[in-house]
Amino acid sequence: MNIRLTSDIPINSSPIRFPIVEKEIINEQIEQWLKDKIIRPSTSDYSSPVVLVKKKDGSSRLCIDYQRLNKITMREHFPLPLIDDLLDRLQSANIFSTLDLKNAFFHVDIDPSSKKYTSFITDTGQYEFNKMSFGLTNSPSVFQRYIYNVFRDLIKENVVMIYLDDLVISSENETQGIERLQRVLKTASEYGLELNIKKCQFLKREIEILGHRIKDGKLYASPLKIKAVMNFPEPKCTKDIRSYLGLTGYFRKFIPHYSAIAKPLSDLLNQREWSPLNFLVYS
Repeated sequence: MNIRLTSDIPINSSPIRFPIVEKEIINEQIEQWLKDKIIRPSTSDYSSPVVLVKKKDGSSRLCIDYQRLNKITMREHFPLPLIDDLLDRLQSANIFSTLDLKNAFFHVDIDPSSKKYTSFITDTGQYEFNKMSFGLTNSPSVFQRYIYNVFRDLIKENVVMIYLDDLVISSENETQGIERLQRVLKTASEYGLELNIKKCQFLKREIEILGHRIKDGKLYASPLKIKAVMNFPEPKCTKDIRSYLGLTGYFRKFIPHYSAIAKPLSDLLNQREWSPLNFLVYS
């Protein structure tokens, strides 16, 4: 990965204060990254702060806040696949396997001249990445290009479909599914790609992928998406309505005349002030 900037003026940040418990999580992750040679000590003029992000399982993930760096980073363009196109292709299959890559971005090297830009700072020191980090504006595009190059031949043969670190193998039957799975795993092994086994699914007749559920050639709304709408809190302002519409817009393909149904709520976005009567429209 090569990082090109629009400004030569270094950006730097002071370390953020964290509670002792969170400091231990940060330091433990840094030590592991150093051991795995994901990062190295840095003396760069650039530095970004670290943040802890909660994962679905309740654990914390150490991330770098690259917002300021991203603002002066020249964008790379490698388009992500259209989700609807992938879903259309999957509906013609009967058997599915899904593979989740472990630490996917860390498979991509940072160009030596760009490592200084990835520098981050904590209360224990300053470090920079040897491998591509989450949070960099071009990481998704660069990784998509990388993973496409790895599986180029299998993608052409429709053996595997890829969206970032999600690999989907669809087939007509189990025999074909096993054969295709073996080919994908062989290629992954050749390139040293590791899998999150707990997140992988093998030879299933029903899968949940890219926010949708697929079974018997049909596309269904994800139960998690339905739950999110049902549990959405009562809106208090137009910003909440915008968030709600963004969430329900996912169901557009499942609800006939969705635009007409949602129009009363969309009209509320044009109001400058929120009134109690607006809740009646929402209800």
